[in-house]
Amino acid sequence: MLDTTKRASMKPGIYLKLDNEAYHAGPGISKSGLWTIDQQSPAHYKYPADKDEDSTQAIAAKSFGTAAHIAILEPERFEKSVYRGPEDRRGNKWKDAEEFCKIEGKTLLIASAYDNILAIRDSVHADARINSIITGGKPVVEASGYWIDQETGELCRCRPDLYRRDLKLILDVKSALSAHPDAFARSVISYGYHAQEAFYTDGWQACGQEVEGFAFLVWEKKSPYAFAVYELPPSIVEEGRAIMRKALNTYAECRKANRWPAYGEGVQELSFKRWSYRLTEAPNALDEEVAA
Repeated sequence: MLDTTKRASMKPGIYLKLDNEAYHAGPGISKSGLWTIDQQSPAHYKYPADKDEDSTQAIAAKSFGTAAHIAILEPERFEKSVYRGPEDRRGNKWKDAEEFCKIEGKTLLIASAYDNILAIRDSVHADARINSIITGGKPVVEASGYWIDQETGELCRCRPDLYRRDLKLILDVKSALSAHPDAFARSVISYGYHAQEAFYTDGWQACGQEVEGFAFLVWEKKSPYAFAVYELPPSIVEEGRAIMRKALNTYAECRKANRWPAYGEGVQELSFKRWSYRLTEAPNALDEEVAA
């Protein structure tokens, strides 16, 4: 956890030129941190497992994600920011391309990944309405917002993919194996996208920005590069907001006590859903409560 001096160094407000790595390494609690606290434990947030970020697979995935975001959200920057490398990562051709991109500050992709992202970009921007949202007005892409939570006094942060002040709209971009509505509805619950919408909306407003709409642009990595744009119903966003509040309160308590528990202490009794009982009758919850 960051010390008090470093936390205090980041003043509330919107930062337009803070790069992605500095944002993730900087102070403040984010949605992903709160989601970890809720879905796993404070210990999993405080002491995360080491990630193999230097593996070829991890670097390739990160580069693809970075390039896809540029292609979709800032299509005019793509050719200047992303380099089409060799067909594979073997030999001197790839090493030379890596050195070139390091000097030029470009994201390097193998040729097939580069071509796929172009196809994704073209598919998304062929939709005139989506194109106008992304390229019209004065979109703010990946700005970082910091605010103080009034209930806990904690520094919070978020980084919307795209914000249109004139439309009062936040647009978040998600890749998915399937952009089908049923599949994405499951992803919303599994990955906490409803919590993200609530946290980002409240945080962005706390930074002095108006938000009246929030949409998810969900795209598939493979042909036919299908995509869809979804809004969440207010009821599920409220569920996400409640999750964030509970996790933020827990985070504040843990930081104050400097104690980061995992799954509880002592011997605990498990509880089971009614569908767990297939061959015997599920107990009545009221009977169990009386017995206790």
